[in-house]
Amino acid sequence: MILITGASGNVGSEVLKQAMAAKLKLTAAYQSAEKAQTAPANVHTVVLDYAKPETIRAALEGVDILFLVGPPTANLVALEANVIDEAQKAGITHLVKLSALGGRKAIFPSMHRDSEERIEASGVPYTFMRPNGFMQNFVTYHSATIKAQNAFYGCQGNGAVSHIDVRDLAAAVIAVISSKGHEGKAYPLTGPEALTQAQVAEKLSRATGRTISYVDLAQDEMRQAMLRAGMPEWSADAVLDLTRLYRDGGASSVDDTVEKLIGRKRKSFDEFAREYAAAFDAEERAAS
Repeated sequence: MILITGASGNVGSEVLKQAMAAKLKLTAAYQSAEKAQTAPANVHTVVLDYAKPETIRAALEGVDILFLVGPPTANLVALEANVIDEAQKAGITHLVKLSALGGRKAIFPSMHRDSEERIEASGVPYTFMRPNGFMQNFVTYHSATIKAQNAFYGCQGNGAVSHIDVRDLAAAVIAVISSKGHEGKAYPLTGPEALTQAQVAEKLSRATGRTISYVDLAQDEMRQAMLRAGMPEWSADAVLDLTRLYRDGGASSVDDTVEKLIGRKRKSFDEFAREYAAAFDAEERAAS
């Protein structure tokens, strides 16, 4: 039995979708009963609260393989530690963790490395999936201003990032959880090319048939914009730190591990932009 955590999230929901298509025996974990009601039909669900070990313990009953997706919060390490401890007690045979590229070079990947070290020390067989930024984040974080203003904002300068399509990431996860030989490995997962924000804007412009611009802000301006939008201070500072890594070229490497795992070419940003073009439709067009 495979337990997929974070099943309502960007990555977890896609892993769940592809695991169902592969007819894997699985359970989907949600953070609340309300979120569990959004699960696809005929999927067995459990409620798992990372802060409540008793819910983790119950969710792990009968589970052999665990796909661990932690919440992007300041207490990520402590919350994942609860799951790791219970996974060790439950005798999990393979823990596949969604991690991040970057090692100790920024706040987010450094926190994931802390969790990785705890998993390594636990003795539970593991695989670490270390993706770069997600292409779908342009929908999540930038579609509103692209729709309203034909622009998106940041402070990444000319730094290039090898964004990966979440669908390719999920396919790599499925390959790892459905076959042997991945234990004890850490996989860097990138897209096929590293792009600056200006290059992303050009590709989105071609896909949508509109001129979409990237506006580079000073870090203080970007921080204030995120806070005004309701983002907690810790999250805003962590995003700025990750953006610093991007600006300095620390996320520009391109690796072919994904293609080796999934046995096909990865999706390019051009493909992503064409397939998600409707998500960036201008507001007046979307309303008509």
